[in-house]
Amino acid sequence: MKKIITFLMAAVFLLTVGCSKTIQKAEPVKKIDNAEEKTVFTPSKEVETTIINETVVVTKNANEDIEDPYIDNGINWSNRTITATGIGAPNPDAPNIAVKRAGAINAAKMYALRDLLATLKGMYLSSETTVENYMTTSDVIKTQVEGIAKAFKVVGEPKYFEDGSVEVTVEMSMNGDLSDLVLQETEFGDNTPLVGEATYKLSDIVGQPSVYSGLIIDCKAVQLRPALAPKIYNRSGEEIYGSANVNKDYAVEQGMLGYLKSVESAKENARVSNNPLVINAIGVKGTNKSDIIISDDDASKIKELDAKLNFLKECRVIAIII
Repeated sequence: MKKIITFLMAAVFLLTVGCSKTIQKAEPVKKIDNAEEKTVFTPSKEVETTIINETVVVTKNANEDIEDPYIDNGINWSNRTITATGIGAPNPDAPNIAVKRAGAINAAKMYALRDLLATLKGMYLSSETTVENYMTTSDVIKTQVEGIAKAFKVVGEPKYFEDGSVEVTVEMSMNGDLSDLVLQETEFGDNTPLVGEATYKLSDIVGQPSVYSGLIIDCKAVQLRPALAPKIYNRSGEEIYGSANVNKDYAVEQGMLGYLKSVESAKENARVSNNPLVINAIGVKGTNKSDIIISDDDASKIKELDAKLNFLKECRVIAIII
């Protein structure tokens, strides 16, 4: 009998210990970021949750479905966006979990904005200038650039970690206000306002099979670096394409040059439509290696085509970069 009583007492003790602790587990969520798998955590059902309705979700843009985009150091040169991620820690003295979470989200946004500005400053404006160089020319310009960056959008939903910290990814566009500001001192050949948004609609002549609808330059062999205001030269040093050939509205809303990683994906891009001319670059030019050099024969062909179609005016040019 003593053995039975002892056994029962031991069982009751173990059951009591096992039930005396409530374990709150975090459910892992796997996220793919730049081909690296990262495990973050969201609170489980046992943890109190509060929805903070302050996240702005980026809407789908015209180039979002494009294949094989060119992405480098937080810059998507295909979609023309800059992305940064910040992680914020909660205030341990906050009165409740909702206030802690809101504070962590705001802190994460501040860190993301800091990295967003750092990336933006490092971007090439031209073959000789960076955005940071341009910002240092005037306190007014510096303030304006920072103000544009603060109008970022939050991408997706915040990611919550076990320690209460929060990860937020933000995004801003190179197009529109930013391009308009950094290109304000650039001289454009055509400043005639466009009717409605800049598009890549072609004239009726495009229906003819012999007419090219845009230009693709394969620059894989010359290691071209992207810039906001690049130029194209022939071997003799004559400028074939630059701001002098472009309508400013197209440059501001679409970018002077598109960047992709393959000719195949470029041919599917509405920027150059359905029948682009494909040529090879023979070199690059400038300190930042952002200007393209093409052969004199290709340059002559482009000048002849553009005289009939004006596709340079509409920035219907894509560079292929490794």
